[in-house]
Amino acid sequence: MSFPKIGFGCYRIDYRVREHYTALEKAIKSGITLIDTSANYSDGGSEILAGNVINDLVDSGDIDRSDITLVTKVGYIQGQNYKNAEKRKKNGNPFPEVVEYGDGLWHCIHPEFLEDQLKHQLTRLNLDYIDSYLLHNPEYYLSWADKEWKRIDEARDEFYVRIRMAFEWLQKKVNEGVIKSYGVSSNTFVSDPHKFDFTSLETMYKISEETAGKFECENAFTVIQFPFNLIEIGAMTEKNQDNNTKTLLEFAKEKELVTLVNRPLNAITVKGLVRLADFDYKEHNQKALETQIEKVSLIEDDMINEKLANFDVSEEDLKKLAGLFKFGEKIKENWDKFGTIEHFNDVVEHYFGARINYLMDYYEENFPEHDMQEYFGNYLNELYMLLNLTSNYYKISAARRSSFIHGVIDQIAGEEYYKMTLSQKAILLLLSIDGVSSVLVGARKENYIDDILPVINKGKIENAKEILLNLHDELENAQYHTPEL
Repeated sequence: MSFPKIGFGCYRIDYRVREHYTALEKAIKSGITLIDTSANYSDGGSEILAGNVINDLVDSGDIDRSDITLVTKVGYIQGQNYKNAEKRKKNGNPFPEVVEYGDGLWHCIHPEFLEDQLKHQLTRLNLDYIDSYLLHNPEYYLSWADKEWKRIDEARDEFYVRIRMAFEWLQKKVNEGVIKSYGVSSNTFVSDPHKFDFTSLETMYKISEETAGKFECENAFTVIQFPFNLIEIGAMTEKNQDNNTKTLLEFAKEKELVTLVNRPLNAITVKGLVRLADFDYKEHNQKALETQIEKVSLIEDDMINEKLANFDVSEEDLKKLAGLFKFGEKIKENWDKFGTIEHFNDVVEHYFGARINYLMDYYEENFPEHDMQEYFGNYLNELYMLLNLTSNYYKISAARRSSFIHGVIDQIAGEEYYKMTLSQKAILLLLSIDGVSSVLVGARKENYIDDILPVINKGKIENAKEILLNLHDELENAQYHTPEL
């Protein structure tokens, strides 16, 4: 089984965002025909988008369904799934063997849950079959068992009992033709084998062989997914398979498994997330930032004390809105305290973004076709300008970090790679490592696709392993001794 060497990662894409549709459409038309999504991405919205684009392109005659390799995953109970699972539990009919990991986050790989999810996923995708269906981070059970002070040997025994039940169900679905192959996506495939939540590919592969033997059929466990990037290189260095004599990539190659690399451009370090890409920035203008903070704060004050005060807004709503229109104040207090561009972007997405979306919905619902909509729209433009000015401040240090990484790579790589972007270098280096089948790249915008495309026809970097080992050492040293990393 072979997969295209670059795939479109659908994390954080949604069918309600037109830009995401056009990005995936462009990717497929440009030859990126491997698509990776999951039941929990955008609460199912990612699968809907993937299905919409695939079906539209099939209907228009641009592609055949057989041209696409569609991978999706299952296991998380979040969003609407979480509400449904909670309801079932309250009604006395819970899904079996649910791992209640935390508030709003459960996990399950029991066949009854998998059956329920596959039905919904096929509906969202609007497809007759899935090319590869993966259990999504089943190690949540082990992490939960560790928190619950379970014995590691007992926890692992129970974990692989659950894996076996899931594999038997998956193999049946392959035999029925609903899925073409199955596998596992795990962040801890690459871990130290002594860690509590380590997942052993060696053990899983043995279970899959026994499962295939039970059904007297070909083993359909053919795909694995795991993190691998310029900093997190455990997939090629950690000897945690075959009695700790082989790395994950070595064992996977020996068994002829398809290996899908995720997070190629997002490394998790001791200082948090590091984005492995280039950053465009302008010279920081402190006066412009302070002026914009003041401007946004004044508009927010006017919105609460003048504009909304003159409308029939309930006291409860006004109090809540007053608590939300605090972006200028928050940026003034924290503009230089976010640390990195990655942390700032995370705050924008999960803190600011949620509040902005609430305000947008509120104004659309309560002030349709009214001047207040235009006033609010102007306010958003000023707020986005403020966020961009703040972002630029952090892009400066991020660009220095990226320049450092470029330099380390260019010391060893040939001149032909000098002009490549950092993301292109990062992807090509991973594709050059023996045992890597495909690299999944998150690409929510068309310009991200433009950046990826030149890598498709590039040959392998012969000394890629040497570059990664040297880069890992340099970066590990730098992140402990410089503020940029």
